[in-house]
Amino acid sequence: MKVAIIGGGVAGTHVLKYLLNHKLGKKLEITVFDDKKYMGKGRAFQYEDVEMLLNYPANQLSMKRNKKDDFMKWVEENRSVEEIQAREGDNSNEEGNIYFSRQLFGKYMEAQFEALIKKGKVTVVTDYIRAVKKRPGGYELETQDQKYQFDHLFMTAGQLPAKDPYKLKETDHFISWPYPLHTLEVETEKDYAVIGAGLSGLDCMRYLTKEGSKVLVASHSGEVQSVRGKMVTFKMKYWTAASFRKIRKKNNDFIPLDKVVELFKKECDHQGVDFEKFYGVSRKDPVKAMQFDLKNHEAIGALQSMFYQIMFEASQIWPYMTKEDKARYQEEHAPFVDHYSNPMPEPSAEELIDHIENNRVVIKAGLEAIEYKYRKYRLQYEDGSEDRVHYVINATGPAKYLSKTEVSPMLEGLLNDSLIAEHADGGIQVMPGDGRVISPKYGVLDDFVALGQLTGGVNMKNNGVYELLLEARRDVKAFYDRIK
Repeated sequence: MKVAIIGGGVAGTHVLKYLLNHKLGKKLEITVFDDKKYMGKGRAFQYEDVEMLLNYPANQLSMKRNKKDDFMKWVEENRSVEEIQAREGDNSNEEGNIYFSRQLFGKYMEAQFEALIKKGKVTVVTDYIRAVKKRPGGYELETQDQKYQFDHLFMTAGQLPAKDPYKLKETDHFISWPYPLHTLEVETEKDYAVIGAGLSGLDCMRYLTKEGSKVLVASHSGEVQSVRGKMVTFKMKYWTAASFRKIRKKNNDFIPLDKVVELFKKECDHQGVDFEKFYGVSRKDPVKAMQFDLKNHEAIGALQSMFYQIMFEASQIWPYMTKEDKARYQEEHAPFVDHYSNPMPEPSAEELIDHIENNRVVIKAGLEAIEYKYRKYRLQYEDGSEDRVHYVINATGPAKYLSKTEVSPMLEGLLNDSLIAEHADGGIQVMPGDGRVISPKYGVLDDFVALGQLTGGVNMKNNGVYELLLEARRDVKAFYDRIK
Protein backbone atom coordinates (compact mmCIF):
# COMPACT_ATOMS: atom_id res chain seq x y z
CA MET A 1 0.00 0.00 0.00
CA LYS A 2 1.38 3.37 -1.03
CA VAL A 3 0.90 6.35 1.29
CA ALA A 4 1.86 9.98 0.65
CA ILE A 5 2.49 12.57 3.35
CA ILE A 6 2.29 16.08 1.91
CA GLY A 7 4.36 18.18 4.29
CA GLY A 8 7.39 17.17 6.32
CA GLY A 9 7.03 19.56 9.25
CA VAL A 10 5.79 18.91 12.79
CA ALA A 11 2.46 17.32 11.80
CA GLY A 12 3.99 15.33 8.93
CA THR A 13 6.76 13.97 11.15
CA HIS A 14 4.24 12.90 13.79
CA VAL A 15 2.13 11.16 11.11
CA LEU A 16 5.21 9.36 9.79
CA LYS A 17 6.13 8.24 13.30
CA TYR A 18 2.71 6.78 14.10
CA LEU A 19 2.40 5.11 10.70
CA LEU A 20 5.75 3.38 11.22
CA ASN A 21 5.12 2.49 14.87
CA HIS A 22 2.04 0.42 14.01
CA LYS A 23 2.41 -3.31 13.41
CA LEU A 24 1.10 -2.82 9.85
CA GLY A 25 3.62 -0.04 9.19
CA LYS A 26 6.09 -2.44 7.57
CA LYS A 27 3.58 -3.09 4.79
CA LEU A 28 3.39 0.57 3.80
CA GLU A 29 5.47 2.32 1.16
CA ILE A 30 5.56 5.91 2.42
CA THR A 31 6.67 8.98 0.49
CA VAL A 32 7.08 12.36 2.18
CA PHE A 33 6.89 15.50 0.04
CA ASP A 34 8.14 18.93 1.06
CA ASP A 35 10.47 21.74 0.09
CA LYS A 36 14.09 20.86 0.90
CA LYS A 37 14.47 23.72 3.40
CA TYR A 38 11.33 22.65 5.32
CA MET A 39 11.77 18.86 5.20
CA GLY A 40 11.93 17.36 8.67
CA LYS A 41 11.54 20.64 10.55
CA GLY A 42 8.73 22.64 8.97
CA ARG A 43 8.48 26.31 8.28
CA ALA A 44 8.49 27.59 11.87
CA PHE A 45 11.77 25.93 12.85
CA GLN A 46 13.91 26.22 9.71
CA TYR A 47 15.20 29.78 10.05
CA GLU A 48 18.75 30.43 11.23
CA ASP A 49 17.75 33.31 13.53
CA VAL A 50 18.93 33.07 17.14
CA GLU A 51 16.64 36.03 18.01
CA MET A 52 13.60 33.80 17.42
CA LEU A 53 13.12 32.08 20.76
CA LEU A 54 10.82 29.16 21.37
CA ASN A 55 7.83 30.48 23.28
CA TYR A 56 7.70 27.25 25.30
CA PRO A 57 10.47 26.24 27.74
CA ALA A 58 12.98 23.88 26.17
CA ASN A 59 12.95 21.64 29.24
CA GLN A 60 9.22 20.99 28.71
CA LEU A 61 9.15 20.57 24.92
CA SER A 62 9.32 17.30 23.03
CA MET A 63 8.36 15.40 19.89
CA LYS A 64 7.66 12.35 22.08
CA ARG A 65 4.39 11.93 23.97
CA ASN A 66 5.69 10.44 27.21
CA LYS A 67 9.11 12.13 27.32
CA LYS A 68 8.49 15.83 27.80
CA ASP A 69 12.19 16.53 28.39
CA ASP A 70 13.37 14.74 25.23
CA PHE A 71 14.46 17.94 23.46
CA MET A 72 16.52 19.06 26.46
CA LYS A 73 18.17 15.64 26.68
CA TRP A 74 18.99 15.80 22.97
CA VAL A 75 20.56 19.23 23.50
CA GLU A 76 22.69 17.95 26.38
CA GLU A 77 23.80 14.91 24.38
CA ASN A 78 24.55 16.74 21.13
CA ARG A 79 25.42 20.27 22.16
CA SER A 80 26.89 22.14 25.10
CA VAL A 81 24.21 24.22 26.86
CA GLU A 82 26.91 26.73 27.81
CA GLU A 83 28.02 26.94 24.18
CA ILE A 84 24.45 27.58 23.03
CA GLN A 85 23.90 30.25 25.66
CA ALA A 86 27.13 31.95 24.66
CA ARG A 87 25.80 32.17 21.09
CA GLU A 88 22.10 32.82 21.76
CA GLY A 89 22.26 34.49 25.17
CA ASP A 90 21.34 33.10 28.58
CA ASN A 91 17.56 32.94 28.20
CA SER A 92 16.78 31.15 31.45
CA ASN A 93 15.20 32.25 34.72
CA GLU A 94 14.88 31.37 38.39
CA GLU A 95 11.76 29.27 37.72
CA GLY A 96 13.90 26.79 35.83
CA ASN A 97 12.48 27.73 32.41
CA ILE A 98 15.15 27.80 29.72
CA TYR A 99 14.58 29.05 26.18
CA PHE A 100 16.56 28.19 23.08
CA SER A 101 16.14 29.43 19.52
CA ARG A 102 13.56 27.86 17.23
CA GLN A 103 16.25 26.89 14.76
CA LEU A 104 17.84 24.66 17.43
CA PHE A 105 14.51 22.88 17.90
CA GLY A 106 14.45 22.51 14.11
CA LYS A 107 17.75 20.63 14.26
CA TYR A 108 16.31 18.36 16.95
CA MET A 109 13.24 17.73 14.75
CA GLU A 110 15.47 16.98 11.79
CA ALA A 111 17.31 14.35 13.83
CA GLN A 112 13.98 12.71 14.76
CA PHE A 113 12.88 12.76 11.12
CA GLU A 114 16.11 11.21 9.84
CA ALA A 115 15.85 8.41 12.41
CA LEU A 116 12.29 7.65 11.24
CA ILE A 117 13.33 7.47 7.59
CA LYS A 118 15.75 4.67 8.44
CA LYS A 119 13.00 2.77 10.26
CA GLY A 120 10.78 1.77 7.31
CA LYS A 121 10.16 1.99 3.58
CA VAL A 122 10.27 5.78 3.38
CA THR A 123 11.10 7.89 0.34
CA VAL A 124 11.74 11.62 0.61
CA VAL A 125 10.88 13.87 -2.35
CA THR A 126 12.08 17.48 -2.13
CA ASP A 127 10.09 18.68 -5.10
CA TYR A 128 7.15 21.05 -5.11
CA ILE A 129 3.72 19.42 -5.59
CA ARG A 130 1.89 21.21 -8.38
CA ALA A 131 -1.34 19.18 -8.41
CA VAL A 132 -3.26 16.40 -6.68
CA LYS A 133 -5.80 14.51 -8.79
CA LYS A 134 -8.26 11.82 -7.75
CA ARG A 135 -7.89 8.70 -9.88
CA PRO A 136 -9.64 5.29 -9.78
CA GLY A 137 -8.42 3.55 -6.64
CA GLY A 138 -6.31 6.42 -5.37
CA TYR A 139 -4.57 9.70 -6.18
CA GLU A 140 -2.02 11.11 -8.59
CA LEU A 141 0.49 13.65 -7.29
CA GLU A 142 2.28 15.76 -9.87
CA THR A 143 5.56 17.59 -9.32
CA GLN A 144 7.52 19.57 -11.87
CA ASP A 145 9.41 16.47 -13.00
CA GLN A 146 7.27 13.45 -12.25
CA LYS A 147 3.86 11.93 -11.48
CA TYR A 148 3.29 9.58 -8.54
CA GLN A 149 0.43 7.19 -7.73
CA PHE A 150 -0.82 6.60 -4.17
CA ASP A 151 -3.57 4.71 -2.38
CA HIS A 152 -3.86 7.08 0.58
CA LEU A 153 -2.97 10.70 1.31
CA PHE A 154 -2.12 12.56 4.51
CA MET A 155 -2.05 16.31 3.89
CA THR A 156 -0.05 18.13 6.56
CA ALA A 157 0.82 21.19 4.50
CA GLY A 158 1.01 23.63 7.43
CA GLN A 159 -0.23 27.17 7.65
CA LEU A 160 -1.67 29.36 4.92
CA PRO A 161 0.24 32.38 3.55
CA ALA A 162 0.36 35.61 5.54
CA LYS A 163 -2.67 37.84 5.96
CA ASP A 164 -2.65 41.20 4.23
CA PRO A 165 -5.36 43.11 6.15
CA TYR A 166 -4.41 46.53 4.75
CA LYS A 167 -3.96 45.43 1.09
CA LEU A 168 -0.31 46.50 0.85
CA LYS A 169 1.17 43.56 -1.02
CA GLU A 170 2.10 45.39 -4.23
CA THR A 171 3.50 48.53 -2.56
CA ASP A 172 7.18 49.42 -2.20
CA HIS A 173 9.03 48.67 1.03
CA PHE A 174 6.24 46.44 2.32
CA ILE A 175 7.59 43.22 3.85
CA SER A 176 4.68 40.79 3.67
CA TRP A 177 6.45 38.01 5.62
CA PRO A 178 9.35 38.89 7.94
CA TYR A 179 11.09 35.51 8.07
CA PRO A 180 13.93 34.71 7.90
CA LEU A 181 14.77 37.82 9.88
CA HIS A 182 18.49 37.76 9.20
CA THR A 183 17.83 38.46 5.51
CA LEU A 184 16.27 41.85 6.30
CA GLU A 185 18.72 44.62 5.48
CA VAL A 186 17.88 47.23 8.10
CA GLU A 187 18.46 50.88 7.21
CA THR A 188 18.83 52.49 10.63
CA GLU A 189 18.22 55.99 9.27
CA LYS A 190 14.77 54.89 8.04
CA ASP A 191 11.57 54.53 10.08
CA TYR A 192 10.04 51.06 10.55
CA ALA A 193 6.55 50.02 11.60
CA VAL A 194 5.66 46.46 12.59
CA ILE A 195 1.99 45.62 12.12
CA GLY A 196 0.83 43.23 14.82
CA ALA A 197 1.80 43.04 18.50
CA GLY A 198 1.77 39.24 18.80
CA LEU A 199 4.72 36.87 18.95
CA SER A 200 5.74 37.51 15.32
CA GLY A 201 5.74 41.23 16.06
CA LEU A 202 7.91 40.51 19.09
CA ASP A 203 10.40 38.65 16.87
CA CYS A 204 10.61 41.66 14.54
CA MET A 205 11.01 44.10 17.42
CA ARG A 206 13.89 42.11 18.92
CA TYR A 207 15.69 41.88 15.58
CA LEU A 208 15.22 45.53 14.55
CA THR A 209 16.36 46.92 17.90
CA LYS A 210 19.41 44.67 17.81
CA GLU A 211 20.24 46.17 14.42
CA GLY A 212 20.02 49.66 15.95
CA SER A 213 16.63 50.74 14.65
CA LYS A 214 13.78 52.34 16.60
CA VAL A 215 10.51 50.48 16.13
CA LEU A 216 6.85 51.44 15.99
CA VAL A 217 4.55 48.49 16.71
CA ALA A 218 0.97 49.21 15.65
CA SER A 219 -2.18 47.12 15.87
CA HIS A 220 -5.90 47.45 16.45
CA SER A 221 -5.77 46.52 20.15
CA GLY A 222 -2.19 47.46 21.04
CA GLU A 223 -2.20 44.57 23.50
CA VAL A 224 0.70 42.17 23.97
CA GLN A 225 0.60 38.50 24.90
CA SER A 226 0.88 37.47 28.52
CA VAL A 227 4.29 36.54 29.95
CA ARG A 228 4.92 32.89 30.68
CA GLY A 229 4.81 31.96 34.34
CA LYS A 230 5.66 28.84 36.29
CA MET A 231 4.18 25.91 34.37
CA VAL A 232 2.50 23.01 36.17
CA THR A 233 0.81 19.79 35.08
CA PHE A 234 -2.76 19.03 36.15
CA LYS A 235 -4.55 15.72 36.35
CA MET A 236 -7.95 16.75 35.02
CA LYS A 237 -11.03 15.65 36.92
CA TYR A 238 -13.92 17.43 35.18
CA TRP A 239 -12.51 18.65 31.86
CA THR A 240 -12.20 15.25 30.17
CA ALA A 241 -13.17 13.67 26.86
CA ALA A 242 -15.63 11.45 28.73
CA SER A 243 -17.36 14.50 30.23
CA PHE A 244 -17.88 16.06 26.82
CA ARG A 245 -19.16 12.80 25.33
CA LYS A 246 -21.81 12.73 28.07
CA ILE A 247 -22.76 16.34 27.34
CA ARG A 248 -23.14 15.56 23.63
CA LYS A 249 -25.30 12.54 24.43
CA LYS A 250 -27.64 14.64 26.58
CA ASN A 251 -27.85 17.53 24.08
CA ASN A 252 -28.59 15.88 20.72
CA ASP A 253 -24.90 15.73 19.76
CA PHE A 254 -24.28 19.39 20.66
CA ILE A 255 -22.05 20.88 23.35
CA PRO A 256 -23.58 24.10 24.75
CA LEU A 257 -21.12 26.90 25.50
CA ASP A 258 -22.60 27.34 28.98
CA LYS A 259 -21.66 23.74 29.79
CA VAL A 260 -18.11 24.35 28.55
CA VAL A 261 -17.76 27.44 30.76
CA GLU A 262 -19.26 25.56 33.70
CA LEU A 263 -16.73 22.72 33.38
CA PHE A 264 -13.86 25.18 33.00
CA LYS A 265 -14.80 27.00 36.20
CA LYS A 266 -15.31 23.72 38.02
CA GLU A 267 -11.88 22.43 36.94
CA CYS A 268 -10.18 25.71 37.89
CA ASP A 269 -11.80 25.61 41.32
CA HIS A 270 -10.72 21.99 41.81
CA GLN A 271 -7.12 22.72 40.74
CA GLY A 272 -6.88 25.99 42.67
CA VAL A 273 -6.47 28.14 39.54
CA ASP A 274 -7.59 31.73 40.19
CA PHE A 275 -8.62 32.73 36.66
CA GLU A 276 -10.73 35.64 37.94
CA LYS A 277 -7.54 37.35 39.15
CA PHE A 278 -6.63 37.94 35.49
CA TYR A 279 -10.04 38.23 33.85
CA GLY A 280 -10.36 41.97 34.36
CA VAL A 281 -6.69 42.86 33.91
CA SER A 282 -6.28 45.53 31.24
CA ARG A 283 -3.49 44.94 28.73
CA LYS A 284 -3.84 48.39 27.13
CA ASP A 285 -0.62 49.51 28.84
CA PRO A 286 1.93 46.88 27.70
CA VAL A 287 4.55 47.71 30.35
CA LYS A 288 2.10 47.53 33.27
CA ALA A 289 0.57 44.34 31.88
CA MET A 290 3.94 42.60 31.51
CA GLN A 291 5.14 43.77 34.92
CA PHE A 292 1.92 42.45 36.46
CA ASP A 293 2.51 39.08 34.78
CA LEU A 294 6.12 38.87 35.96
CA LYS A 295 5.09 39.73 39.52
CA ASN A 296 2.35 37.07 39.55
CA HIS A 297 4.38 34.35 37.83
CA GLU A 298 2.99 31.43 39.84
CA ALA A 299 -0.70 32.35 39.49
CA ILE A 300 -0.38 33.24 35.81
CA GLY A 301 1.62 30.08 35.14
CA ALA A 302 -1.19 28.00 36.63
CA LEU A 303 -3.74 29.73 34.37
CA GLN A 304 -1.54 29.31 31.28
CA SER A 305 -1.01 25.65 32.16
CA MET A 306 -4.76 25.19 32.49
CA PHE A 307 -5.40 26.73 29.06
CA TYR A 308 -2.58 24.66 27.57
CA GLN A 309 -4.14 21.42 28.82
CA ILE A 310 -7.78 22.21 28.09
CA MET A 311 -6.87 22.87 24.46
CA PHE A 312 -6.08 19.18 24.07
CA GLU A 313 -9.86 18.63 24.00
CA ALA A 314 -10.69 21.70 21.87
CA SER A 315 -11.04 19.70 18.66
CA GLN A 316 -13.64 17.52 20.40
CA ILE A 317 -15.67 20.54 21.55
CA TRP A 318 -15.61 23.23 18.86
CA PRO A 319 -17.22 21.20 16.01
CA TYR A 320 -20.16 20.35 18.26
CA MET A 321 -21.05 23.90 19.27
CA THR A 322 -23.85 25.80 17.56
CA LYS A 323 -23.09 28.74 15.28
CA GLU A 324 -24.62 31.07 17.86
CA ASP A 325 -22.47 29.68 20.68
CA LYS A 326 -19.33 29.94 18.55
CA ALA A 327 -20.06 33.62 17.89
CA ARG A 328 -20.69 34.22 21.59
CA TYR A 329 -17.44 32.47 22.50
CA GLN A 330 -15.48 34.66 20.07
CA GLU A 331 -17.00 37.81 21.53
CA GLU A 332 -17.06 37.00 25.25
CA HIS A 333 -14.21 34.56 25.88
CA ALA A 334 -11.75 34.32 22.96
CA PRO A 335 -9.72 37.49 23.75
CA PHE A 336 -9.05 36.31 27.30
CA VAL A 337 -8.20 32.76 26.20
CA ASP A 338 -5.93 34.00 23.41
CA HIS A 339 -3.92 36.29 25.71
CA TYR A 340 -3.09 33.47 28.10
CA SER A 341 -2.82 30.54 25.67
CA ASN A 342 0.32 31.54 23.79
CA PRO A 343 2.53 33.51 26.19
CA MET A 344 5.85 35.16 25.44
CA PRO A 345 9.09 34.01 27.12
CA GLU A 346 10.06 35.91 30.26
CA PRO A 347 13.42 37.11 28.81
CA SER A 348 11.57 38.61 25.82
CA ALA A 349 9.17 40.46 28.13
CA GLU A 350 12.00 41.92 30.19
CA GLU A 351 13.76 43.02 27.01
CA LEU A 352 10.57 44.59 25.61
CA ILE A 353 9.94 46.52 28.84
CA ASP A 354 13.46 47.93 28.66
CA HIS A 355 13.03 48.96 25.02
CA ILE A 356 9.72 50.71 25.71
CA GLU A 357 11.00 52.54 28.78
CA ASN A 358 14.03 53.75 26.81
CA ASN A 359 11.96 54.84 23.78
CA ARG A 360 13.46 52.28 21.42
CA VAL A 361 10.02 50.70 20.92
CA VAL A 362 6.60 52.36 20.83
CA ILE A 363 3.41 50.26 20.84
CA LYS A 364 0.28 52.02 19.59
CA ALA A 365 -3.35 50.89 19.55
CA GLY A 366 -6.28 51.91 17.38
CA LEU A 367 -4.75 51.25 13.95
CA GLU A 368 -7.51 51.69 11.36
CA ALA A 369 -5.88 52.06 7.96
CA ILE A 370 -2.53 52.26 6.16
CA GLU A 371 -1.98 54.29 3.01
CA TYR A 372 1.17 54.45 0.88
CA LYS A 373 1.68 57.97 -0.44
CA TYR A 374 4.71 60.00 -1.54
CA ARG A 375 7.11 57.14 -0.70
CA LYS A 376 5.91 56.85 2.87
CA TYR A 377 3.34 54.77 4.68
CA ARG A 378 0.73 56.71 6.61
CA LEU A 379 -0.63 54.77 9.57
CA GLN A 380 -4.01 56.19 10.55
CA TYR A 381 -5.56 55.67 13.98
CA GLU A 382 -9.05 55.84 15.48
CA ASP A 383 -8.29 59.13 17.26
CA GLY A 384 -7.38 60.83 13.97
CA SER A 385 -3.62 60.79 14.55
CA GLU A 386 -1.12 59.56 11.97
CA ASP A 387 2.39 58.09 11.85
CA ARG A 388 4.60 58.12 8.77
CA VAL A 389 7.26 55.49 8.13
CA HIS A 390 9.44 54.25 5.28
CA TYR A 391 8.98 50.50 5.85
CA VAL A 392 6.07 48.36 7.01
CA ILE A 393 6.66 44.79 8.21
CA ASN A 394 3.59 42.58 8.29
CA ALA A 395 3.53 40.47 11.48
CA THR A 396 -0.21 39.76 11.56
CA GLY A 397 0.37 36.04 11.05
CA PRO A 398 -1.00 33.47 8.60
CA ALA A 399 -4.42 33.78 7.00
CA LYS A 400 -7.31 31.80 8.42
CA TYR A 401 -9.53 31.55 5.33
CA LEU A 402 -8.51 30.17 1.94
CA SER A 403 -10.74 32.67 0.13
CA LYS A 404 -8.93 35.62 1.73
CA THR A 405 -5.38 34.78 0.69
CA GLU A 406 -3.38 33.57 -2.29
CA VAL A 407 -3.22 29.80 -1.85
CA SER A 408 -0.71 27.45 -3.46
CA PRO A 409 -1.42 25.95 -6.91
CA MET A 410 -1.94 22.58 -5.21
CA LEU A 411 -4.68 23.91 -2.90
CA GLU A 412 -6.19 25.98 -5.70
CA GLY A 413 -6.44 22.85 -7.84
CA LEU A 414 -8.02 20.85 -5.01
CA LEU A 415 -10.62 23.60 -4.55
CA ASN A 416 -11.33 23.84 -8.28
CA ASP A 417 -11.78 20.06 -8.54
CA SER A 418 -14.12 20.11 -5.50
CA LEU A 419 -11.86 17.67 -3.66
CA ILE A 420 -11.73 20.05 -0.70
CA ALA A 421 -13.97 22.86 0.53
CA GLU A 422 -13.44 25.86 2.77
CA HIS A 423 -14.77 25.63 6.31
CA ALA A 424 -16.86 28.49 7.68
CA ASP A 425 -14.54 28.75 10.71
CA GLY A 426 -11.31 28.62 8.68
CA GLY A 427 -9.20 26.07 6.84
CA ILE A 428 -10.86 23.15 5.07
CA GLN A 429 -13.70 20.80 5.96
CA VAL A 430 -12.72 17.54 7.63
CA MET A 431 -14.48 15.03 9.84
CA PRO A 432 -14.06 15.74 13.56
CA GLY A 433 -12.18 12.96 15.30
CA ASP A 434 -10.34 11.40 12.36
CA GLY A 435 -9.45 14.15 9.85
CA ARG A 436 -11.03 12.58 6.78
CA VAL A 437 -11.50 15.23 4.11
CA ILE A 438 -15.08 16.20 3.24
CA SER A 439 -15.28 16.69 -0.52
CA PRO A 440 -18.22 18.55 -2.14
CA LYS A 441 -17.95 16.14 -5.07
CA TYR A 442 -17.20 12.77 -3.44
CA GLY A 443 -18.41 13.16 0.14
CA VAL A 444 -16.26 11.88 3.02
CA LEU A 445 -12.98 10.53 1.63
CA ASP A 446 -11.74 7.52 3.61
CA ASP A 447 -8.40 7.61 1.78
CA PHE A 448 -7.62 11.34 2.20
CA VAL A 449 -6.79 12.74 5.65
CA ALA A 450 -5.85 16.33 6.45
CA LEU A 451 -4.54 17.66 9.75
CA GLY A 452 -2.64 20.56 11.22
CA GLN A 453 -3.30 24.27 10.79
CA LEU A 454 -5.06 23.70 7.47
CA THR A 455 -7.92 22.15 9.47
CA GLY A 456 -8.13 24.90 12.11
CA GLY A 457 -11.85 25.46 11.56
CA VAL A 458 -12.50 21.98 12.98
CA ASN A 459 -9.36 21.26 15.00
CA MET A 460 -9.29 24.48 16.98
CA LYS A 461 -5.97 25.66 18.49
CA ASN A 462 -4.05 22.82 16.83
CA ASN A 463 -0.81 24.68 16.10
CA GLY A 464 1.44 23.47 18.92
CA VAL A 465 3.98 20.64 18.83
CA TYR A 466 2.10 18.53 21.38
CA GLU A 467 -1.37 19.33 20.00
CA LEU A 468 -0.24 18.16 16.56
CA LEU A 469 1.21 15.01 18.11
CA LEU A 470 -2.17 14.15 19.64
CA GLU A 471 -3.98 14.92 16.39
CA ALA A 472 -1.61 12.75 14.33
CA ARG A 473 -1.86 9.89 16.83
CA ARG A 474 -5.66 10.02 16.71
CA ASP A 475 -5.93 10.27 12.92
CA VAL A 476 -3.38 7.53 12.21
CA LYS A 477 -5.15 5.20 14.64
CA ALA A 478 -8.43 5.85 12.80
CA PHE A 479 -6.66 5.22 9.48
CA TYR A 480 -5.43 1.80 10.60
CA ASP A 481 -8.87 0.95 12.00
CA ARG A 482 -10.33 1.60 8.53
CA ILE A 483 -7.82 -0.46 6.54
CA LYS A 484 -7.70 -3.54 8.79
